[in-house]
Formats: sequence, structure tokens, C-alpha cells
Amino acid sequence: MPAPITADVEAFVRQPHVAALATVRPDGRPHVTPVWYDFDGREFTVATFRNTQKLKNLSHKGFATLCIFTHNSPYRNVIVESTARVGSPLDNVWRERVAIRYLGEHAGRVYVQETAGWDWIAIHIRPLRWTSTGFSDG
Repeated sequence: MPAPITADVEAFVRQPHVAALATVRPDGRPHVTPVWYDFDGREFTVATFRNTQKLKNLSHKGFATLCIFTHNSPYRNVIVESTARVGSPLDNVWRERVAIRYLGEHAGRVYVQETAGWDWIAIHIRPLRWTSTGFSDG
């Protein structure tokens, strides 16, 4: 069980930052991709499609690292080393909530409608270790 995160780190990860998700290919090479995420206080959930490289990587090795960071000064980041598992298909309720978080009310709803037929799958990311830079209490 990882150590509890500080209040300012938790507030930061609950903001709609685009994160970088790193996984390991079967041949050992790294694979990194930008992702939207949701955090419930225990684990992160990321949406992807079937047959993506990240799903193939997670079926080989069930580990991932999520890097959540600012794009402007003052620079801050949170690195989450984790176990990761492929979950169930994602419903439109989850997708709409996350899309609205990142795109706003109108654009989020439009995005969900436009991508409703896509084969969305959940990746559940359970933190093992947290590292952060640029926070006052951590």
C-alpha cells in the first residue's frame, strides 16, 4: 500500500491535466502515450480502445507509470508508479463525466456522441509509489 498523498498533490491530480502513460512493450522498449484520466482517491482510470499498444503491453507486464504535469511555469509534476489492469468496457456515463471535465459541458457531450460507437475499454491504475516535484507540502 503506498503512503497517503498530500492534500496539494491530490488536488493537483484531480485537475484535468493530460497525463503521459508509460508502459513496457514485450521486447522491453518503453511506450508512452498521452491520456485523459479519472482519479477516485484510490486508483486512476484511463480509457483506451481494444488492440492498442498499451493494452498489449499491459497484458504482457501489468505495470505502468503515469506522469501528470503542468505545461507552464511554475512546473509541477506527479509521477505514479503502479500496477495496471485492463478492465471492462466503459459506459457513456463515465465517458461523459471525463469528457466534460476536459472539454467543458457542450464540447464534452458532443465528443461522447461523436465517439459513442467506439470500443472503449478501461485501464485501472493502482498506485504503488508517488513522487512529486513543485509542491509545498510534499
